[in-house]
Amino acid sequence: MEKGHLGPESAPPYPGPSTNYGGAVPQPGLYPSPNAGPPNVAYQAGLTSAPESVTQVVVMPSLQDSPGRAQCPHCRQTVVTQTEHKAGLMTWAICGGLTLFGCFLCCCIPFCVGSCQDVEHRCPNCRKTVHVYKRC
Repeated sequence: MEKGHLGPESAPPYPGPSTNYGGAVPQPGLYPSPNAGPPNVAYQAGLTSAPESVTQVVVMPSLQDSPGRAQCPHCRQTVVTQTEHKAGLMTWAICGGLTLFGCFLCCCIPFCVGSCQDVEHRCPNCRKTVHVYKRC
């Protein structure tokens, strides 16, 4: 035999399908089989047949500057909201920007302009906050 040639008996075996080269192999039993049905649920006798609490998700329409129709999450009535302008992040950012540019006399103007403030939507029945439209 030649020097440096190992011959067929010392060659490493061909990796078969069961060989894993450092990759993650899912352990048996972690994933349900594709033809498995829904999981079995056992009910105990003597328990009430009423379902457990159900969480309802109420999708708000896009309430922005003007009053809009929405369902109040507190009193569950469909109402047209009442709006109120409140100073928010944009109001303070404009005030700070005007101050940095030397307009000390004008820095309070954003607190008087409704289009610079956040809009708080309230239910006219229970007077609780339904939605806050934040600028910025």
